[in-house]
Amino acid sequence: MGKADELLNKISECNRELAQIQGTCVHTKKEIKFINLNDGVRWVCKDCKGLLGWPTDSEIKKWVTK
Repeated sequence: MGKADELLNKISECNRELAQIQGTCVHTKKEIKFINLNDGVRWVCKDCKGLLGWPTDSEIKKWVTK
């Protein structure tokens, strides 16, 4: 097994662990964050970093003026 295979296995393991953490999180604290050019801004859990949904236009305007 080469170095690339080892890294891919580690990434896969970390992705599974992150999915488990996000699946059990109760998302008590959230914030609006810019994700990327395609997705724009989203509600994100402050604890598990899971994507929670789309903010409304008024929420985005309030976030931009902070």
